[in-house]
Amino acid sequence: MIVSFLQPMALILFTLPLLSLIWGIVGYFIFKRVYVVLVITFAASTVFIFAYTGFDLSNMYWVVAMTFLCMCTSLITKIIQFMIQRYKKA
Repeated sequence: MIVSFLQPMALILFTLPLLSLIWGIVGYFIFKRVYVVLVITFAASTVFIFAYTGFDLSNMYWVVAMTFLCMCTSLITKIIQFMIQRYKKA
């Protein structure tokens, strides 16, 4: 059985959360601010969900979920980077 990652169910359950997790890490290294990454994630997720569902507000929980996943990975990346820098100074 071949799973296409562009089918609607696979897109929402696998592809978008994975991209959100990766973007949380990469976005923090690019911008060095967690809130900038969250604003970009929230805006992009909102545009994508509205375009995909035809401006249906009932799917906004996916936007919140993707932003939360991105926040978690950005904060973890920030903590790890801070610990590495602190360890190098010692």
